[in-house]
Amino acid sequence: GTQRRAFEMTGTDASECEASTSGRDWSWVPYPEGHRKRRGFIANYLDAVKDRESATERARYSDAVTKALDGEAFAELRRGATVSFDPSDHDLSDAFLDLIDTSGLVGGDDDACLSRLHERLPDFDRGKSHLEDKARLLAPLARPGPRRDRFQNAYDRLMLEVVAPHFARGLPAETKLLYASFPCVRIQQPCDFHTIRAHVDTMYLHPHGSLNAWLPLTTTRGANSLHVESEPGREDFAPIELSLGELAIFDGARCSHFTVANTSDETRVSLDFRVVPGCAYDPDANISRVKGTGAQCYNVGGYYSVAEKIGRDWIKIIAGTPSVRHGFPHTNPETVEE
Repeated sequence: GTQRRAFEMTGTDASECEASTSGRDWSWVPYPEGHRKRRGFIANYLDAVKDRESATERARYSDAVTKALDGEAFAELRRGATVSFDPSDHDLSDAFLDLIDTSGLVGGDDDACLSRLHERLPDFDRGKSHLEDKARLLAPLARPGPRRDRFQNAYDRLMLEVVAPHFARGLPAETKLLYASFPCVRIQQPCDFHTIRAHVDTMYLHPHGSLNAWLPLTTTRGANSLHVESEPGREDFAPIELSLGELAIFDGARCSHFTVANTSDETRVSLDFRVVPGCAYDPDANISRVKGTGAQCYNVGGYYSVAEKIGRDWIKIIAGTPSVRHGFPHTNPETVEE
């Protein structure tokens, strides 16, 4: 696929950004002064800033991984890109529609248009979360079977044929990639409030070698998208605006990102998943250890599947297993087959 830069570089240099609130420009906050959600939104953002600083200070990686993370090739991958592919050659959308449970929608099992999904929610209301409706829709994602296998295979093929080659262009010597064995699925219907707080992924113990891939199954513009800063601390937040057949790569471990109230008239359905080049993966990284037990929480064969470049092709050589770490609606703990 082709690629272009995902975000425009604007604003001050990251090193000039203040970590405190003094003199801070809060004009980018998606709620006006006096709004009941503004204070909480800012508090969450400051938690993300604090965690980013803490994670940078406390993270310990092997010498080889540290060298890779500090290299210019990985720095370029972190700057982000939009990768294009032919949607007619990848049936993710059709496989997703075939998998979800539309029986509870108004009109039953008729074909659903994802961007108009909210129009078929029972008693749709922009002031409601509709979590129960979304839970019913997405429940089949947590149930093994032929339809989930079709979705899984479509996801793996996109990873091997589109995402892996993008990483290989940036890291020509790399022959191994770890990637989330199942994508997180998000549905953001038109609503009066944000659904994802400002955060960085190190808050959820993802390592610094992890990069985010964000793939919408609907067109994303403005308010119905994910908002991301172009570099850690720049606060030049902008929506990822993509059409079908495009996905974005960004440094979600360090760059703050969030949603805003979806004031549009279109539902956004998207997949997100994390990718770690083999050179940037440390299986003993302290940053990914569960507090209390010290166990690693993102493991090969569990959270991660593994792809290897053999000849000119990328092949899935280790299959992980969907778990609670892959987000809603999964509830089973991460397990690794011995």
